[in-house]
Amino acid sequence: MNSLASFLLLLFCLSPSVSWGQVEASVPQDDNVKMGPSVLPELPVLWDELWGLKELVLSLKAVEVDQLQALRSMESRFRDGEVEAEWQRRRLDGLEETVKDTQVRMDTEGKLLMELNSDLRRRVEELEDQSKAEVLTLQFRLNTSERSMDDLKEKNAALAAELPFLQTRLRASESMVEQLRRKSAVLAVRLCHAESVMEELMKQTSALSASNSSSLSEHRLDELSTGTPDQLSEISSRLNFSQLHLDELKRDSADQTGRLTSAERRLDELETENSALEVRLRSTETHLEQLENHTADLEFRLRVSEKQLEDVQTGNTVQSVQLSSMESRLTDRHNNTTALEVRLRSTETHLEQLENHTADLEFRLRVSEKQLEDVQTGNTGEPKVAFSAGLTDSGSVGPFDEETTLIFSKSITNIGRAYDQTSGVFTAPVRGLYFFSFTAADFLKGYMGVYLYRNNQPIVFNLDLNDHGGYASTSNSVALQLEEGDGVRLSLPASYRLYDDSRNFTVFSGFLLFPL
Repeated sequence: MNSLASFLLLLFCLSPSVSWGQVEASVPQDDNVKMGPSVLPELPVLWDELWGLKELVLSLKAVEVDQLQALRSMESRFRDGEVEAEWQRRRLDGLEETVKDTQVRMDTEGKLLMELNSDLRRRVEELEDQSKAEVLTLQFRLNTSERSMDDLKEKNAALAAELPFLQTRLRASESMVEQLRRKSAVLAVRLCHAESVMEELMKQTSALSASNSSSLSEHRLDELSTGTPDQLSEISSRLNFSQLHLDELKRDSADQTGRLTSAERRLDELETENSALEVRLRSTETHLEQLENHTADLEFRLRVSEKQLEDVQTGNTVQSVQLSSMESRLTDRHNNTTALEVRLRSTETHLEQLENHTADLEFRLRVSEKQLEDVQTGNTGEPKVAFSAGLTDSGSVGPFDEETTLIFSKSITNIGRAYDQTSGVFTAPVRGLYFFSFTAADFLKGYMGVYLYRNNQPIVFNLDLNDHGGYASTSNSVALQLEEGDGVRLSLPASYRLYDDSRNFTVFSGFLLFPL
């Protein structure tokens, strides 16, 4: 019987198209092999089951091939997505560098433009201040020159008005001097005549005093004394008159001499004053000519300053045009930067979409890998999730000052990898109904107990009092409906204590009953 089954299996493996008739025909008719009525009817059934198993295996292989091809296609698309994401990332990096360079250039040009603008404004203000100061100085000097010219014109007009009077006074003084000279000549003649008369009288007196004898003198005196009183009085009067006339002439001569001296001195003063006036007039004319030249120079400098001011204003206009051009260029670059930013945001959005698509592809790839693993292992039905874990090998755990999550670090069973032995939390991989149980132990007197949490919601609290000492334990279990991603954990209350060692007194277990 065993040899026959082996023969049938060999035929099944070597020839997938062999029918039961061909097998029956190919079986040798050996008299020693007896096929009883209880054995031969089972062979077709066995053959059909083998044939069905073969078709199932072939279909599974076809499904596996299809899934492998889909997986390769997804891997290819995933690699293409990664390449495109890498290209987009590089392009985004290039755009970011371009934007940064553009921003740096814009900042540099903006700073340069601000510096040029400030320098230009400062230069314009300096030129305007300098021009205003020069114009004010020129105006002040021009006003001063005009006032000086007006003063000089007034003085010249006053001198011109005074000149005829001075000339008239000079002519009157000259005529008076001439009259005084004539009077002096007359007085000099009269003085000479008086002096001659005085000499004659002195001569007569000396002649009288020089008489040869006193008798004669006495006789002459007697004669004179005996002379007529009229003659004596006449002589005395003539003598007195002559003396008076002489004194008067001396006084007139002295007066005329003083007046002549005064007239000469005044004439000299007038000549000196006239010379000074002529000098002042010439100086005024020279100064006036200098003022006219200086005024012409000031007018020329004023025209030059106005021309320079016009040139500065023209330069300011040109610089304003250049500044407007630079501002327009800066605006264009800002618009280009805005466009680059829009493109950058669009690229970032596209990159984010690619990342989301990549994440979706990774999730689908994981699902496909899981499905492929299930196909390879023959688990094509419900997901398998189950775990059991011991608390620790170190003995007592607790008490703590505050409630603490228990980390069952000894993994006994962990199918589906849903329990994390580093955090002590079970995470539901699928939506379904789960069953959890736990056992907690201690060997000292006191309270022992644990909380069972779903996420942050307490579901079960198990409490027991060990009042006799020695080993004591408490257990509980619960069925929970969990959503995908929900977490379940055990927590030790504050001031409570548990015990565990290599014999696993304290255990936490759970498994999936069925998905929903």
